[in-house]
Amino acid sequence: MFSQIIAVIMSVLTALSAPFSQLFSEIELKNELSKGSYESPYIVRPLDGITVNGVSIDEYCVTAPQGDLYAYAAETLVNELYKACGVKIAVNNGATQKAFIINETLGENDSFSLKVEDGSVYISGSKGTGISRGIAAFADEYLLSAQGTYDFKDGYEYTKTFTDYVTYADFGAVGDGKADDLEAIVKTHEYANANGLSVFADETATYYIGGASKTAYIKTNTDWSTAHFIIDDTAVENIGSWIFNVAPSQNSKNITDKVSPLKIDATSIGTTLDEKSLVVLYDSNTKRYIRKGANQNSGSTQTDVILVDENGSIDPATPLIWDFDAVTNAVAYPIDSETLTINGGVFTSIANNAPSEYTYYSRGIQIRRSNTVVDRLYHIVTNEGKTGAPYSAFVSLSCCADVTVKNSTFTGHKKYKTIGSAGTSVTMGTYDIGGATAVNAKFINCNQTNDITDTDYWGIAGTNYCKNLVYDGCALSRYDAHQGVLNATIKNSVLGHHGIKLIGSGTALIENTTVLAEDFVDLRSDYGSTWNGDFIIRNCKFYPTGVSTHIIKAENSEDHDFGYTCYLPQRVDIDGLYVHRLGINYLFSKVNPDHKNESYTAQFPVVPPQEITVKNYSNLLFGSLAVSQNKAIFQTEITE
Repeated sequence: MFSQIIAVIMSVLTALSAPFSQLFSEIELKNELSKGSYESPYIVRPLDGITVNGVSIDEYCVTAPQGDLYAYAAETLVNELYKACGVKIAVNNGATQKAFIINETLGENDSFSLKVEDGSVYISGSKGTGISRGIAAFADEYLLSAQGTYDFKDGYEYTKTFTDYVTYADFGAVGDGKADDLEAIVKTHEYANANGLSVFADETATYYIGGASKTAYIKTNTDWSTAHFIIDDTAVENIGSWIFNVAPSQNSKNITDKVSPLKIDATSIGTTLDEKSLVVLYDSNTKRYIRKGANQNSGSTQTDVILVDENGSIDPATPLIWDFDAVTNAVAYPIDSETLTINGGVFTSIANNAPSEYTYYSRGIQIRRSNTVVDRLYHIVTNEGKTGAPYSAFVSLSCCADVTVKNSTFTGHKKYKTIGSAGTSVTMGTYDIGGATAVNAKFINCNQTNDITDTDYWGIAGTNYCKNLVYDGCALSRYDAHQGVLNATIKNSVLGHHGIKLIGSGTALIENTTVLAEDFVDLRSDYGSTWNGDFIIRNCKFYPTGVSTHIIKAENSEDHDFGYTCYLPQRVDIDGLYVHRLGINYLFSKVNPDHKNESYTAQFPVVPPQEITVKNYSNLLFGSLAVSQNKAIFQTEITE
């Protein structure tokens, strides 16, 4: 009997202590976040491990000579090994055994070498192309494309010779961080584009870019490696002049006179094209996204973006989301079939300090070319003072398809206030990641330099008119769709204080993801909190930062015409959700508190959910999950 009593007491103590262990893990998480450049713990790595003659690299270190070139190479090697298998080895320049040894003697023939001898790995490069560039190339070709355990055996050798490239120095770039190198950078890319050559930056250079209204057009592979760029925004001639424009090989084509009115279920645009293209359609007679609130407006021209093949067939993955009673403008953007890659680069933006007004700066990298990959980019923002104009983005995707941004680090921008269109004070949206009329865009293993829960900084991303927008393995302060997204996917990620802000349609899949915000999902009230489709939540955690008890925030007074019927997610399917909060939780907020009973007449009624399924739900203690406190709107019950 005594042993049974002890067992019961231990069970009770275990149950009571469980929330506190969760609380301690939350504190540890907050500490990690505050350090900046926090990485999602859910990243899926390609390798289980890396060994040298069967010995784990846990027992290894990196040794290198003195100097920036070697220090950058050592850092690159550490990062690439970590990215491949999750093991971060130390740099110890005194080590001689069990080491990755970066050689001081450089070759002269633009080559890179990695050799394994007597249990050590020897790495060297050339004066022209450096060392980090070769390490990254090896990682891409072998480490990041392998599975299981990758073993370096004695006698192993990898060599790579770099050819068919030009450098910024070839066209006069100084790279000392003081002389303005923008003109040389522009000329380098002009020559490379005309001659089909890659562009390489000097790995130890710091390129200063002043305020001239000049843009470097990138049409060939570009490798910035460990080079630094300083972009000075304090005296800019043209705030809309991008520093780099990743441009397609062909110009866009106006096809308005070839496209007739289209219904939402159309499978073809009714005309052939010269090549597969991304097509953007407009109907200026129809207004959508008629915004409500402090930034109210009269709406935007109906816009849709689709992928269309040579026969005019619409890709089923990018269907129309509107009827087009008229097509007042249609533009086809031919899709490049070959992948263009942009690798590396450490960018520092010196913030503008301009008056805090809606004068958006575009002083980064605009991507307008389909089938582009951006890898290993790092962006920092400095000099943010008492005032500042907002930024549209540092990396912006526009009129393009199949673009991937991966292994990159961004920076959230400080928030500034101004007077909005409704005559009241508003905080201006300012972004480091942007997208508009982009489809099949992926952000993989990306993070940011500042604490993703720090509310002094605006949410990192803002998008409009996108389809199939993916975060995978990201730790960022926000996933956002202003004027709609078709299909939103968030996997293996951690979202900070701005959380997940959506409106749109299709399927919103949120899987293996942690959210630290006021709401797990905020369906944007300024656009009617509409989602015409499904919400699927799998194995997620929600750490609320506010006092509200709902998981999905939706607000719609049902008296405003947003330019469309507003839907709440029609099917909600949850399998695995933990909420770090005591007591009862509600899946949805009240939406419209005035809509208290069935006698309420809504001028523009929202369409409530039709099906809600919940499995494996849990919270901190003493609670369950209900649909909503508003029984008049939400009459659908939860089923398992």
